[in-house]
This record gives sequence, structure tokens and C-alpha cells, in this order.
Amino acid sequence: MSLISVKNNKERFEIKIFKIRFSHKKKHKDINLINRKITIIIKIKTFLYKYFIQPFVLKRNEKKPVRYLEIGPGETRIKDFEGINIVKTSSADYIADLSKKIPLASDSFDIIYTSHFLEHIAWYNVEPVINEIYRILKPNGILELWIPDGLKIAQQLILAENGTLKTTPDGWKRRNPDDNPYLWVNGRLFYGDNPTYPSWHKGLFTPNYLMQILQKAGFKNIEKMDNSQCRGYDHGWINLGIKAQK
Repeated sequence: MSLISVKNNKERFEIKIFKIRFSHKKKHKDINLINRKITIIIKIKTFLYKYFIQPFVLKRNEKKPVRYLEIGPGETRIKDFEGINIVKTSSADYIADLSKKIPLASDSFDIIYTSHFLEHIAWYNVEPVINEIYRILKPNGILELWIPDGLKIAQQLILAENGTLKTTPDGWKRRNPDDNPYLWVNGRLFYGDNPTYPSWHKGLFTPNYLMQILQKAGFKNIEKMDNSQCRGYDHGWINLGIKAQK
């Protein structure tokens, strides 16, 4: 092969590599642009609903003799439950940043249900949020609370470090195609995989720690639930459910 032929082949190869890199960069740029547009649309939709429609919805629902609230529903919520979320979704009646204050009257709800919401609250702000939930529950009202079990996450990290655990313990492989238990721990502990809403986990809870927080807020009859009592989506093995009464 001549030197000219080798040079031409090298140039073609370098051009091909450049095209691949450019294509990947363009793809990521397009995805980021789409995410930014979605975020802007959600913010506009949330603003308009919160200030122009929500007051009328709240006034209507306050007349109900029995009320149920789901905190942090996804696109669908439990039947007969009102919904409150940080952004407007099809399942949200109320928009609020619950890390600050819940804009609902005291003693309003017979049942409050929340699944995988509390871990999105900063660990140092969890007690005020639980106090707010306690406030809006009616006397003898029930709180049903589901979160990732921090004790199980910690135990799996120890097993991975000891070499005992080689794969994910429950088959959850978000951004973890190689089934790496260390990545599983990070995903379960921090999450943060949804760019269109605040999806990072900011707190870690074990059964005893969560019961301690609820007791401090004034709750009574605090007990663990099993997965069969989960009203909404069941996150499976990682799910920790606690029920408490005001």
C-alpha cells in the first residue's frame, strides 16, 4: 500500500470519527433542548393553574364531608383522592412546594397518602413537613406513608463491599445495564434521573427513624404496613410503609 493510500485512509477514518462525535454531541444537545422546552412548558402551565384555577378548585373541595389527599401523585392518582404536587400534572388539584408550607386548612383530611415523596425533601426539613401533614389531618385521621427503605439500601452496600452481593437485589437497573450493585445503591439512594422535575433524593429513612419522626410530631398508633396495603404503585422489595393516626 502506498503512502498516499495510507494517508487517504487515515483521513477518511478521522472524518468518520468526527462525524460520529458530532452526531453524538448533536443528539445530546437535542435532548437537552427538548428537556428545557418541556420544563418551560410545565412552569408556565403550573403558574397559570396555581393562580387562576386552583382557588376555585380548593373552594369546591372544602365543601366535601369526607376528604382524602394524595401527596406527590404521578400522572394518575388514587380514585376519590385529591392530589397535591410541586408542578401541575393531570392528577394535581393543588400546586405547592411542600418543603415550605402546605396551603391547605388545618383538620381537612380523613386520610393522607404519600408514596416516595418524603425522600425528595431535604433531610433537615423533614420534621417541619411531617408537622404540616399532621396539621391538615382531621383528628383521628390516618397517614399512610411509603418510602424507599434506607436500611435495606445500607445493608446491600455492606454486602457489595464484602463481595457477597454481585448483582442488584431487586432487578431495578435504571442506568445500570451491567447490574452493578454499587450503581444500584447510588440510584436508590440519590435517584435524580428525571430532568423535568426536582427528582433528587435528599433524605434517607429506616423504619425506626421514620417512626421516631412521626411520634415526635404527635402521631399515635404508628405501625408498619406490608406491600398488600399499598394503595398506589407498589415499588416492591424496596418499599417501606408506615401508618399513623393523628
